[in-house]
Amino acid sequence: MCGIWGYVGNRPIQVENAWDGLCALTDRGPDAWGMYVEGDGRVTDRQSLSVESTEVAIGNRRLSILDLSAAGTQPMEFEGSWIVYNGEVYNYREIRDDLRELGHEFTSNSDTEVILHAYAEYGSACVEQFRGMFSFVIYDAESGQIFAARDRFGIKPFYYSESNDRFAFASEVTSLLDGSVVDRELDPISVDGFLTFGYVPGSRTIIDGVRSLPPASTLTHDRSTGDTEIEQYWRPSFDRQDQDGDLRGLLEESISLRLRSDVPVGAFLSGGLDSSTIVAMMRELSDNNREDLHTFSVGFESEAFDESSFAETVAEQFETDHTSKVVGPTDIREHLGDIIASMDQPTIDGVNTYFVSQAAADAGLKVTLSGLGSDELFFGYPTFDSVSRRYRAAKYLHTIPKPVRDVGGRLLSRYSEIIGSSTLEAAGDAVSAKSAFGAAYLSARGLFSQQSRSRLLPETSRIDWDECVGESAMNQLGVTDDRNVVSQTELTWYMRDQLLRQTDTMSMTHSLEVRVPFLDGPLAEHVLALPPDSKARGEKDLLKETVKDILPLDVIERDKTGFTFPFAEWLRDDLSDIVEDAFSEQQLSETPIDADAAAVIQKQFINGERHWSRVWALTVLSLWIGEHLHEDER
Repeated sequence: MCGIWGYVGNRPIQVENAWDGLCALTDRGPDAWGMYVEGDGRVTDRQSLSVESTEVAIGNRRLSILDLSAAGTQPMEFEGSWIVYNGEVYNYREIRDDLRELGHEFTSNSDTEVILHAYAEYGSACVEQFRGMFSFVIYDAESGQIFAARDRFGIKPFYYSESNDRFAFASEVTSLLDGSVVDRELDPISVDGFLTFGYVPGSRTIIDGVRSLPPASTLTHDRSTGDTEIEQYWRPSFDRQDQDGDLRGLLEESISLRLRSDVPVGAFLSGGLDSSTIVAMMRELSDNNREDLHTFSVGFESEAFDESSFAETVAEQFETDHTSKVVGPTDIREHLGDIIASMDQPTIDGVNTYFVSQAAADAGLKVTLSGLGSDELFFGYPTFDSVSRRYRAAKYLHTIPKPVRDVGGRLLSRYSEIIGSSTLEAAGDAVSAKSAFGAAYLSARGLFSQQSRSRLLPETSRIDWDECVGESAMNQLGVTDDRNVVSQTELTWYMRDQLLRQTDTMSMTHSLEVRVPFLDGPLAEHVLALPPDSKARGEKDLLKETVKDILPLDVIERDKTGFTFPFAEWLRDDLSDIVEDAFSEQQLSETPIDADAAAVIQKQFINGERHWSRVWALTVLSLWIGEHLHEDER
């Protein structure tokens, strides 16, 4: 696991700027660093950077997990091509064996070298063989061509910015700011998107001119012409007829691959079905199933929200060395600055991941496994039922001509403003929405309505997000069942742009790699293609049936509960001064947020008329802008 940063262009960049951009990724890779600089070659110490400017600089910050020796340090070179890479390819040993039979020789035991040789042998098709999480760049020094790729689900980030005469990339948006290759300017549509979802959606980012490479995509950039091409190499399929392998076997294989490491591997453990399954199988698959296994959970001082006892029960069952990190408002106050600084882009999520990752790092771990991805595959969220029901109603509503619905939507919106009803406000959006599915999905997953956003961001460009969600869902080949449409949308919006992104940033700020076994390619393909009815029985009954022989009965019978912080209580009481500061006219004057409209939201929250997530979203956005965009004040 690492952080990557690079610049390739026909106009020079100051090497000092490239160094600053790479240093911004130090938390992602504190163990070593390296940079290929045109004019200097491969450099691994600061004093060896002799040129002041260069047209090519690609670098890596290393978190040593596979092959801890210096042989695993990047950038690596093979036949004139240089690679910088972030992630893990878990089946690298099998690919390496195949390449050896073709005559390839290796000098390290790292997966980085395997990727480089696989590209030399197979070209862009090499990515189809990789099982893991990755983003990487291979630069051909002779031709000036860049080849980049990102894993199937977007577990690892890849951001880039391009113009006619330069191409820059990084593992974090903010490191491009620190490297001075883009201006500190907000993307207005992304700001609107953040207030719509609670995260920045799609391939746009919060910074104008910076884009995210879509998952399961490759990118080629020609330095001489400035041309960039993006191709998708894989897409989820819900209609595969072949069902190779059994679910239990595929899950065991996925976890076994993710135990490959030259450092100890722990696990996040909530006591729920997904994380308990992983811990149970880690015990079964371990070479010595009684060796130390570290597990971690988050608990709360407030008993009404604290579920750490479930995790402790499972930890006792499997004899793990368990740590429960108890979090209270004092911890939020103490670490809020670092939490906001760690957010590569604004998000209302991630605080729990920050603290559980901190606990794992404090215990000396570099790698943990997580149950993320299971709910999206096995229909585990309440949204699968609620969105499906709302979608059926919306389709009926959309038989009414759009002009008539627009009138009804405006009337509902105006009335909601008079009586202060956020429910009616959302209903107004749904009635006048362009997409029936988009309206249904946003009614379950959306944050602020279009009417609220128009008041909060009066001078900001916006688009019809319901239409974007609807088009995304309907354009997926082979998706016919409503529940599969929801699954695909959860995978490509909520999971990718919120859960995976915040897991990456909040864990890497503690130099911790989080691996997600449920998002293994063959396993995910198998589950996605199963009949929807087999996944819709009860609460993940299919998974429960698969692992019932290795889990405590309490875990199997426990109802699913969402992981929730007592934020409503904290934001009204212990942390109210932080909200006041974030909502102050002085603070908001540096943001596109209208202070008067924000004050209304704050008052409604205090009166119990608004969910805490709305106030938290505005607080995060205000603090994030202050932290990352006002460089002269930091």
